[in-house]
Amino acid sequence: MRTSSILRLAAAALCATWSTLVAVPVWAQPASSPQAPAPCPHGIEAAKCPFCDPTRIERLGMCKEHGVPEALCVKCKPYLKAAFIAAGDWCKEHDTPESQCATCNPASARATNTRAEAAGAELRWQREPSLGCTTSATVVTLASPEIARTVGLEYVQVQAAPLSRVVERNAELAYNANRYARLSSRAAGVLAEVKKDLGEAVKKGDVLAVVDSTDLGAAKSDLLQALEMVKLWETNAARERALVEKGVGVEREALEAETRAAESRIAVNRARQRLRNLGLSKEQIATVERDGDTSSLLELVASFDGMVVERAAVMGEIVEPSRPLLAIADTGTMWALVDLSESDLAVVRTGLQASITVDGLPGKSFSGKLTWISTQADPKTRTLKARVELDNGEGLLRANMFGRARINAGDSRQAVTIPKEAVQWEGCCNIAFVKSDAGGTTFAPARLVLAYDAGDRYEVTGGLSPGDTIVTRGSYILKNEILKNAVGAGCCEVDHLKK
Repeated sequence: MRTSSILRLAAAALCATWSTLVAVPVWAQPASSPQAPAPCPHGIEAAKCPFCDPTRIERLGMCKEHGVPEALCVKCKPYLKAAFIAAGDWCKEHDTPESQCATCNPASARATNTRAEAAGAELRWQREPSLGCTTSATVVTLASPEIARTVGLEYVQVQAAPLSRVVERNAELAYNANRYARLSSRAAGVLAEVKKDLGEAVKKGDVLAVVDSTDLGAAKSDLLQALEMVKLWETNAARERALVEKGVGVEREALEAETRAAESRIAVNRARQRLRNLGLSKEQIATVERDGDTSSLLELVASFDGMVVERAAVMGEIVEPSRPLLAIADTGTMWALVDLSESDLAVVRTGLQASITVDGLPGKSFSGKLTWISTQADPKTRTLKARVELDNGEGLLRANMFGRARINAGDSRQAVTIPKEAVQWEGCCNIAFVKSDAGGTTFAPARLVLAYDAGDRYEVTGGLSPGDTIVTRGSYILKNEILKNAVGAGCCEVDHLKK
């Protein structure tokens, strides 16, 4: 059973208790009591009916919690059930609109999930108070102070106190991408030898594997052939030019020989570039030219000091340039990739210090600096990646480990905070109930502006002042009284939105 369902049952039981304890029940006393609008043909108020007023669907937008148009969301607006039944769009078996039933209409369910992911999962506490909300004009009055004591209402006085902003989020370890390389053969061939295995330390320039590639042998032969052609045509061009100067040669033949010599030099450069593309160094190419080497063995060489961390090759198999054979990493430093929420951007910035604890290493903490924050949010999770660089001199950290990051987002400062249990969502606003009299029988909802999630408390920047006395335990009972007597859009009896 959901927590919200338990709370509703508890509230119903408490309301029944009140009726037996006192002669006068609890009631919500709106500032004004407008006359109820006449019902539409679908059994609800015409102003709230999406069938009578289709413009509500576009005007209200999407329900971010349930991934359907807000005007059609029966979970947020249970009174819509009568309208769907009257319109012939209701699945009795699963108690939901036929057009939204995930069991009877899987295609619609997949589309709904896609819309929900695109809408994101905005946290309720981050929402600003609605400008059109009339909740603050509502007062909840109890018949006597004994009722408050019977149902267990508890209070706290709002005060300003030092607050340190520490952002704690999930993290996953990864190799330092600047010191991590996947190595593949630059030419197709057969893997002839693997010289470095998993876990072995390597130095820059070490040969990790050898591939027997006919493409390499052909490229070397092309270079040697081009060099010989250069010699031939340069000699021929010099001879033809000398004959022209003596008056016994033909200018056209001299120019043709010089052109062929130039083309041969271009072919040499092209052949050298091809060998460089296959991974040969200038020294290795010079050896080919000097010794006439046509070996087909292509070496995979480490580009920096590190360790072999991945191997996806065995001797004798055919390899392609698109498939990595080995990976090396310098594990002296590691990255912790942190999932920040959008609201964290107000306080988190690069340069801040962070500590990382890893699930598999209890009791140990690793310190580092926040060096990067992504410029885009994940369209599904609505989180942003951030990077903390960690020293791994002891070699304890491993890629893909999970942990928690604690980012120190600033020095302590004076701030107004209240317990989370004092905050209630009444459909369009976050509210807290302020005790309006000394006897504890009158409570006025205050619309809140919440600025920071401090663990078991919220920072409040609007709606309350130091010295106010608010309800903590039992505040949801007062909210239920408001919802039972609420009039107008934006209030709902069933509350599934997350805090």
